[in-house]
Amino acid sequence: MSAGATDPRVGLCSACRFARVQRSAKGSVFWRCARAAEDDRLRPYPPLPVRACVAFEAGAPPESNRPEP
Repeated sequence: MSAGATDPRVGLCSACRFARVQRSAKGSVFWRCARAAEDDRLRPYPPLPVRACVAFEAGAPPESNRPEP
């Protein structure tokens, strides 16, 4: 995926600097919004794909935080 491109399965979160990837012990992947801790309008784990978000700021999540393909 190129810089700035969004993963259609995830939506805006895949290109947002506030997104964090959480992996369960069973291997499930969840996208967490770090901005939700300070903004009550946001869900910590929004339903995917996210098509619109008031807190979206372009910038890929840290590489160490990206899900494996």
